[in-house]
Amino acid sequence: MRPIEGSGRRRGLPAWLRTTAFRVTLLHLVLTLAGTATLSGVAWLATIGFAARQLAADVEQDAGVLLRVARLGGAPSVAAMVDARMAADRTGTEYYLLAARDGARLAGNLAQAPRAAGWRTLRLEGGEKPGAEVLAHGTRLPDGAFLVVARDLAPVRNLESRLLGAAGWVGGTALLLGLLGGALMGHGVARRAAAMGAALAAVEAGEIGRRLPVRAGGDEFDRLAGRINATLDRLQELMATVRQVTDDVAHDLRTPLSRLRQRLEAAQRDAGPQGEAVTGAIEECDRILGVFEALLRIAQVEGGARRASFSRFDLSGVVEAVAEVYGPAAEERHQTLVARVAPGVAAWGDRELATQMLANLVENAVRHGREGGTVEVGLERGPRGGAVVTVADNGAGIPASERGRVFRRFHRLDAARSSPGTGLGLALAKAVADLHGMAIDLGDNAPGLRVTVSVPPLPRQDARSA
Repeated sequence: MRPIEGSGRRRGLPAWLRTTAFRVTLLHLVLTLAGTATLSGVAWLATIGFAARQLAADVEQDAGVLLRVARLGGAPSVAAMVDARMAADRTGTEYYLLAARDGARLAGNLAQAPRAAGWRTLRLEGGEKPGAEVLAHGTRLPDGAFLVVARDLAPVRNLESRLLGAAGWVGGTALLLGLLGGALMGHGVARRAAAMGAALAAVEAGEIGRRLPVRAGGDEFDRLAGRINATLDRLQELMATVRQVTDDVAHDLRTPLSRLRQRLEAAQRDAGPQGEAVTGAIEECDRILGVFEALLRIAQVEGGARRASFSRFDLSGVVEAVAEVYGPAAEERHQTLVARVAPGVAAWGDRELATQMLANLVENAVRHGREGGTVEVGLERGPRGGAVVTVADNGAGIPASERGRVFRRFHRLDAARSSPGTGLGLALAKAVADLHGMAIDLGDNAPGLRVTVSVPPLPRQDARSA
């Protein structure tokens, strides 16, 4: 299968950057900032544009009055009017320049001015306000003189500065509110997703009756949770049906098989020394009865009925007892069974089921281990509490491609089909491990198989009382 382009970069990101909560927060923040920027831009254009237009209107009005004076009295009248306006200006924002046809100054307070008609923005050099900006408008008078009327742009620039400061505060506030709102929305999404994940994890762990929380709001999460709950209900119904059929078949067939075995035993007694065929039939009945017993045992474990009887038990004692029981079986195959058990290790669960699980693993190692080889059984404390149980042999082992399948019921490797067995030992061990929250890992013992069982720590309440 070809890798998806860019997947490596996404896997390199921190986990929180790949969450829906972060994406919701980021989207909310971007939309908030975009909306704030748009409104600020509209307000900027409306406010600054109005102030600039108002200033230009004042210049046009003043220039129009002086132009009418020029038409009536010529340049001398305009010069007198300019002097009068400058004397009456208390704000110091009005600027004028009246120049004769030859360019000589006739009146005004502008040191420099354009000689072309129209609008200009000038920066003053010298005077009382060096570097100040003015909005100027030049007009050619009827007698050839040139008139410039200007207004200081300082009020507009001050308004711009205030708007920029206000925009900074508004942007900062919008950023904080966007982050806060996005974080609240993201937290809500993360909380709902975590609740759904926890419920599904509980179902995966064996609590098949657990369901996802559904609120009365009826949003998309609630509709999704309702659909998942309906699917889980259907799966639970199907699983219950399958288990019931399995139990019924096992129960219904076990009774006639037991009766058949009794009749074969009676026939064996009547047959005397010639009863070898009957003896073989009895052994086959025993094998079939063992299969049904194992199936019923697995169904009982997977149903979780034994979880109510969980208690604290001595795991070290269980491992030592199993190793001691299978010592003679290992000796028959000229194997050396080595047990390394840490003392005083306790676990939480059903002691009988834990013993059955470990017995299946050790029996599997003895049966499929190399004749004359070594079988190792170990128990040590885990790095973060709990314990680790290992069962290793130096036989043929299990190929890596088959390690995920050997826990299925009746699954046997081709090399093991000629040996006694039902293919249910590892399936039962896996069911017991899942019931106790343990993890079974199959690895390479180079050569052989190494089975590692990770046992979870004791519950907090029991650990404190221990």
